Amino acid sequence: MNQPVFIEQLTPDGEVLHRTKVTHLPARIGRAYDNEVILDDPHTAAHHAQVELNQLDELIISDLGSYNGLALGKNRERFFVVDGDHIYRLGHTHLRIRTADYPVAAEVSDSTNHHWEGWLPAFTGLLLLLTSGLLSTWLADLNQGTLSKYLLELVSVFGFAIGWSGVWALFSRLFNGHARFGRHLFIVSAGLAFLELWEHGSGLLAYAMSWESLQTFSSHPMIFICAVVLYFHFITAGNKQPKRLQLVLAAIAILGSAIAMTKEYQASNHLAGELYMSKIYPPAVRISRDHSLEEFMTDMEALKEKVDSARKTEPKE
Repeated sequence: MNQPVFIEQLTPDGEVLHRTKVTHLPARIGRAYDNEVILDDPHTAAHHAQVELNQLDELIISDLGSYNGLALGKNRERFFVVDGDHIYRLGHTHLRIRTADYPVAAEVSDSTNHHWEGWLPAFTGLLLLLTSGLLSTWLADLNQGTLSKYLLELVSVFGFAIGWSGVWALFSRLFNGHARFGRHLFIVSAGLAFLELWEHGSGLLAYAMSWESLQTFSSHPMIFICAVVLYFHFITAGNKQPKRLQLVLAAIAILGSAIAMTKEYQASNHLAGELYMSKIYPPAVRISRDHSLEEFMTDMEALKEKVDSARKTEPKE
């Protein structure tokens, strides 16, 4: 053998768990301790497979008579000619075999913002929480509450954000090796700020433009904002399948919206979360045109005819 062979054990997603350098062939693979590559998989045999050169000087991996055999995708054969891009399955173990001259991909550009670490994102997140929390409490405060009321609101929001970020930091530490508590705190703070902004902004815009659906269906954009927050948490925690993660979270958000509308329909026979616009703002905020009394009475007559018709057609209880 002119060059060493590297046998890699992979996760189901293709991540390398362990890489073994083999300098002589044949090299056996299995659970027995006299193998060149030792597996910790009860679904593999003591001597499961072997990497060797065939008569054509081709590198092959062959089955040694194991019960579960050797597979490439859905194909199960006694042996395969090795391709560095193929992943072979032995029991529940995924293997990839490459030689020293295998061409690796070009260096990937480091797009990570290493300056956005530690206290900078954490301080920015706390500032966002402070601003959005005070603004939300002030907008909802009709009776000019005391300072203790504002402090209680801030403490509850801070406690939730710090606890939530701590859980994600622990998750990141376990699976990525880096806690990144500051980034997680910024993500949850930005998410809460966007939720507050949407809650107040959607009501204001709905009143100003007479777009009732912005307020009556306001819970659905909140579900998607939460899905976006979860996406950035997972990416920060080290998820390496962003496309798959986007599809999963989008499906969960759509399912959540469908469940919410179903519950509302069962409760009130309407898909909207609110039947009417519950937030009223000063008339000066209005941008849409005013409607005359004649238009209002015409709409009421049409509604009256509809209600009277429904009463006549429905059976009496």
